[in-house]
This record gives sequence, structure tokens and C-alpha cells, in this order.
Amino acid sequence: MAKQKKNQKNERRSPDAGFKIFKDPEMDWTFARTLQYIYENAAEVGECLRVARRINEKNRESWIEEWANLALKKEIKAIESLTKGHRISARELFLCASNYYRTAEYATPPSHPRFHELWEKSVECFHKACPLFSPPIQIVEISFNNFKLPGYFWSPDTTNTHHPTLIAAGGNDTSLEEVFFLCGPATVRRGYNFFTFEHPGHRGAVHLYPNCTRRHDYEIPYKVAIDFLKTFNGVDDRIALTGFSYGGYVATRVAIYENRIKAVIPNTPIIDMVKMQKSFGGNSRKRNLLLKIPASYLNRLIERMLSKMPLQYTLAKYVLWVFGMHELSWTEVIKKDMYKKHNIKDQIHKIKCPALAIVSDSEGEELLTQAKEFIKGISSDVKEIYIFNLDKDGSNDHIQLDNRISGNQIMFDWLDEIFDYNAQLI
Repeated sequence: MAKQKKNQKNERRSPDAGFKIFKDPEMDWTFARTLQYIYENAAEVGECLRVARRINEKNRESWIEEWANLALKKEIKAIESLTKGHRISARELFLCASNYYRTAEYATPPSHPRFHELWEKSVECFHKACPLFSPPIQIVEISFNNFKLPGYFWSPDTTNTHHPTLIAAGGNDTSLEEVFFLCGPATVRRGYNFFTFEHPGHRGAVHLYPNCTRRHDYEIPYKVAIDFLKTFNGVDDRIALTGFSYGGYVATRVAIYENRIKAVIPNTPIIDMVKMQKSFGGNSRKRNLLLKIPASYLNRLIERMLSKMPLQYTLAKYVLWVFGMHELSWTEVIKKDMYKKHNIKDQIHKIKCPALAIVSDSEGEELLTQAKEFIKGISSDVKEIYIFNLDKDGSNDHIQLDNRISGNQIMFDWLDEIFDYNAQLI
């Protein structure tokens, strides 16, 4: 991600994010993000710290190898436990393996020989864990255009009893399995159905279909997904939609057009992607100055600069990949306006369902402004904004990646009241 203007904060993380184990902020934040899922038995602090100490942060291959090796060890132990009938142990080990394979894949640009392999291993281990839950997680497929988009549906019981349902939309760089870790078990523990799928441009969708890239009109694939969701016996009209990071744009966009959404929780609301990008160093003046540099020199300059930051480089390449722009040079990319159609400021007044905007006070002025504009601009009778603060909440990171327990508590306490629902599950 590009360096920001002086005094501006990063929209991906707070200044306090990470553990300062790595000097590279992106690497340190990604490490903290992996460890965050310890609360869902998908990480273990001791082994993660030992891996971190062995990683050479200037060497991308070091990161990939260490996390992939740890994932493989957990996978082997999971298979051994399952063979001996220890289902809970196997489930937790498979979840750890999935998380660690995901972390290894996170450092592989799309051109890397292990890019698809590590993603497939993460999904495979998660799929092996799905039947070991009680009730089991259902692995589903949504037919959209010529694609078969994977998804997960999970209900708190198998009695076909009706429960409210939470749909979760992933963000810019999340895997579908990470979306599960963010709020899946927290959803079902509270007696809600949980549903998520690989929408176009999401990580798994583009792994499977290189032409299933990012789009602005997410109401179209989500209409098909909600049609599919409604075929499950335990799903009634109480459908809520949350979206994390870029998923905050997705959720907001869908809520404009889809009246079957009875509550929306964008985390965080994004109503103008172009303006957000410009606020973080992507303004037209800077772009024009860069384009005055000879293309061959500019491309080498950007490559050399990003090569010193392995995970930043990988993230930049990944974003081009999900937009279908991975074959373009950096000069050609700068000329493009990827988010030109991602502006819904003039449409949010169509949202009438209850809405909760979630944002952190450390995410930068632009995201705070857009969250407030979202609340002001929608037509909902019931609407609220919750601004996370480190002293008050123990969290001020992007989508509460430093404290998902607090993030889920705020979301579900509000949603329980909206749906007048309290399952009192253990």
C-alpha cells in the first residue's frame, strides 16, 4: 500500500497495530492478524512466536516456507487425531493448518509457483474441519453466470427451526475461511445462521476463475446468493448483512438494491472508493507527475521499491490480479481508475433498513468521514454509528483485527435488539 501523506493514518491498521516483532509494519500486522484467530482455536501463540523468530523479513520465501511447514505439521497431526477418532482435536488442528496455509499464501504473488497450491491446502484443511463441528458446516456452491462460487452455510441446529441469518462479505484480501474466523462461530454461538460465499473478485473466486474479477454492482451476484440462501429450511426473513473492509462497500451497495436485507452492518462503510484512494496518496496530481517519468524507468523504480517490502509487493500484485489487471505494467495501472464506478454517495438514501456503521477512530479522517456521511445519508429510521477507541474498547484496528471479540459483541448486541432475539445458547 502506498505511503501516506504526513499526519494521515493508514486505513488498514492503527499506529498501535501489531506486536512490533517485525520492523516491516505490513508483516507485523499480518502476523498479528494470524494470531488473532487463537480465539477460535485456529492459532497457538507459542508456535506462532517461534515461527516469527525464524523468519527473515527481507526474504519472502522465508515467510512462506516457515508458515507452510508449520501448517503441514498441524495437518499431519490432524489426520492422526482423526484416524484415532479424536474429532475435536482433529478439528482444531485442521483449523490451525488452514489458518497457517492462508498466512503462507498471503506472501505469494499470483506469479509464485505455490500461489494456488497453498490456497488449495488452506481450503482443503478447512473443509476437513467442517464435518467435525456439531452441527456440521455445510459446504455449498452458488451458480452465478458460468461460475460455481463456493460458500459456507452453518446453522445452530439441525431441526429446521427458523433463526435469523447473518451474511458476511469478505474484504480486499481475506480468504473465505478467514471470513469464517472473523464472525462465523460467533454468529452460530448466538443462535444465528451464518452464510458467506466467494463473491466475484474475492480471493477464492479468482483462484478458481481468473475472469471472475472485482465489479462495482454486487447487488447482482448477491441477489442470486440470497435466492439460494432462502432455499434452506431454517432461514426466514430476518436476514442481516455485514461486510468487512472492502466488504463494507459491498454490503452498503447490496443494501441499496436488496430489500430482503433487514439490517446492514458495514465495517466500515465505504461510499466513495475513489475519494478514499485519493486521500491515501492516489490523487491525480501525483499520478500525473508519475506519468511524466519514462515508463521503463518508472516500472523498474516501483518494482525496486516494492521488492524491499515483500508483503506490500504481494498485496499490490494481488489487488491487480483481482481486478484482472495483473498483466499490465505499473505505468498502465497508474493510468487506470480501478474504482471509477465505486461511488454510491448519491444512492445510499435508498437504504431504509436498520443500519449500524462500525469504524475505528484510528482508521484515518476519510473513513471516519465516510462512515458519518453514510449514517447521515441513509433513510433508515433506526441507524447508529459505533466508533471504536483503544482506551474505551480495547480495539482501534481496522475491522477490529486486534480484538474480534469486541467487534462481534458490538455487532451482535445491536443485532439482537433489532431482531428482538436472544437464543441463550451456551
